[in-house]
Amino acid sequence: MISVRGIFIVMLRSAFVVAFLSIPNPVVAFTGLKNWSKKALYNKIDLCTQSCYSQIIPGLYLSNARAASDRNVLDHLNITHVLTVETRRLPKSTFIDSNISTLFIRAYDTPSTNLLPYFPMANAFIEEGIQKGNVLVHCHFGVSRSATLVIAYIMAKYKLTFEQAYAFVRQRRKFINPNPGFISQLKQYHRMNYDVKGYQKFEAYMNVNARKHKYKIASLAAVVVGILVPLAVLI
Repeated sequence: MISVRGIFIVMLRSAFVVAFLSIPNPVVAFTGLKNWSKKALYNKIDLCTQSCYSQIIPGLYLSNARAASDRNVLDHLNITHVLTVETRRLPKSTFIDSNISTLFIRAYDTPSTNLLPYFPMANAFIEEGIQKGNVLVHCHFGVSRSATLVIAYIMAKYKLTFEQAYAFVRQRRKFINPNPGFISQLKQYHRMNYDVKGYQKFEAYMNVNARKHKYKIASLAAVVVGILVPLAVLI
């Protein structure tokens, strides 16, 4: 004998099937539902057009480019250091009449991009920012490249594995998503005991662009060495 509960479950399932079949294009409809849930996860923020930043630890913020280029946000957070890991720099107007130190790392969000040589440099810049004020790290969306540098910093600072540091950062910015190449580099960073070799650091010095920071001098020195050494060999 079927119970009242059983009858209710059958009726509920039948109603769901009828409702599903009555949708003109159920696949599109449920895709829309999936997109809606993503927007809910992102707190309905358009990461292209709206400022979005998250505090990871006291003094360290992870954001998208929109927030990093917004002087109101920078002033509100008392930002003294901005680390950009992007394909292009922020507009010069962002830092006019400011004492903000900047570090620019040109990088694409692709698995083949090697961010590992930049970890020590980024770590030093972030640490200096925390000691002197507040630092904001960003890429375009604040999801992959900048999240990778922040995770690397957290790993080295607290001696954590990738999984532990990732979970820590994700608790504070739920939609971070480093690409597979960056994840492999972060895991390698842990296996290296957070120690990047000298020649890899040299590669980073050659490509970096900084203002009001010691790595501006370091990058210039690297360029000079890169020119003089080959000449000395030829001579």
